[in-house]
Amino acid sequence: MLDIKIYGTSTPSYQLAKLKLIDALEGADIRYHLEEVTSVTDIMRDQVESVPAVRVNDRYLFQMRPNGHYNQSLREAIQKVLRLGNYGSMSKIIVPTDFSEASFGAYSFANLLAKQIHGVLWLTHVYHPVSTDINQLVMVNVEAENAHQQRLQSFVDSLNQDWIGNFITEPIVEGVFKVGFPRVELEEMSKTQNTVMVMGTTGAGDAFKKIFGSLSLDMAGSVSCPLFLIPPGASFPSMKRIMYLSEDLNFDSTHLMYVAGIASNLGLPLSLVHFRSDRKDDYNVQDSIDLFEAFYPELEFTIDITDTSDLFASIHYLVGDRNDCLVVLSTRHRNVFEQIFHRSVTDYAAVHTHCPLLILSDKVKERIYSGRKVYS
Repeated sequence: MLDIKIYGTSTPSYQLAKLKLIDALEGADIRYHLEEVTSVTDIMRDQVESVPAVRVNDRYLFQMRPNGHYNQSLREAIQKVLRLGNYGSMSKIIVPTDFSEASFGAYSFANLLAKQIHGVLWLTHVYHPVSTDINQLVMVNVEAENAHQQRLQSFVDSLNQDWIGNFITEPIVEGVFKVGFPRVELEEMSKTQNTVMVMGTTGAGDAFKKIFGSLSLDMAGSVSCPLFLIPPGASFPSMKRIMYLSEDLNFDSTHLMYVAGIASNLGLPLSLVHFRSDRKDDYNVQDSIDLFEAFYPELEFTIDITDTSDLFASIHYLVGDRNDCLVVLSTRHRNVFEQIFHRSVTDYAAVHTHCPLLILSDKVKERIYSGRKVYS
């Protein structure tokens, strides 16, 4: 629980600060105790130089600045308070960035997603150390590392600055700078409770494209949270429907409920497509209908069963050049030959579709479904 004191007199700026702070704390489901300190004597006793101000756990003091800086300082104070509460139940949206156009596109998508699911953006840059061999000694380029870290911080500052003119409607952005191997660091971050990840499918420069582009696909099977892959040109506002493509809806039923929650939250219709390649397929359409009607009665949905022996052709036929839907695919643990085949299907969809993709892995099921809705 956070022990919070808010200092000030009965001015509009004080009332606004109190209202927005309470809204932020309750929106994040952070437990807190709030004490209002409005006596000038008490304010001076606590050595608060200007008001409004907020003190957390009798340790951290955040003061609002006047003269045109009030909104900015209020945002900073609220962000710091939420950070002390680890952002409570807010979804943490990890957005890896290499400062390329593709990663900016992923950020734009994540920004709008955050508004819909009440999330905080973790703009993440993983710097792979550059070293040089001088007289048989390995020297780490500290200047390059500092330059990358400063670039990330400047980017985050500019994004948070944009929030000022649009009071409490723009998502909070946290900068996360790590040094190491991108895949290892991002996989570890994805284990954090209540997270999703949003990645562009290409990166900056020819050499880095090979690394970053393949990284986004490599993460599909190893990430422990839902993974959105955003191809060039894909955008959040263009999504008019969610299309869930599945080979085994009996196995994917838990993932299906997660996707239904997303569709319900975003107010989008859900198209469920079950690929049937085996006559012994025992999928029962009524099972899905019963689940939807029980948990998401307001959801508009369709269910189609497609007989196919060629998943590539079927996906291409359904998705083709469309750019108006979110395509959902799930991965699962299979034997070696099936892993190769299924991975090729995932790669095919990622390369050939213009739609954003949502990849759900077994690890997502293992970590995220503990009886609570992520999208509520």
